Amino acid sequence: MFRTGHNLAFLSRGILGWFTSRLDYISSFCVVYSFTGILFTALVGTMIKNQPLYIKGIDSSNQELTKENAFGAMGMFIFLFTSSAIYICCYKHRGDERRLRSQGYMRPRAMQRLGSLDYHVELPHSPSLELHHDSDDEVETDEMSSILS
Repeated sequence: MFRTGHNLAFLSRGILGWFTSRLDYISSFCVVYSFTGILFTALVGTMIKNQPLYIKGIDSSNQELTKENAFGAMGMFIFLFTSSAIYICCYKHRGDERRLRSQGYMRPRAMQRLGSLDYHVELPHSPSLELHHDSDDEVETDEMSSILS
């Protein structure tokens, strides 16, 4: 009994881990799927409301009920679309944050002091930013100053 519960917990943890690592892709799919569902249920709801004779099985006795069901399904698609779009907007730069954390940036101060002993970062300087000072009296010129004047 205990082993079965342990196996079930291990399996559910693995499945949840698989889903959470792919939430970006799942959310992107849900946005497209729910947008299509919104359009389809709006079309069906409008047809039931305005021209019910084109849909087989719809008569005046169940027209209101089917119209409410179609627009209720559209509400669920709107909720799915909104929640997926919010997830995508809020977590679209999450990969950048993980990459920065793995390089040592955004660490707590105590971790930065301890981690600064194991590596040293030097940023390369651009040659265009270097200032050439031969003498204090000379005016600085570059290759483009003759063209611009």
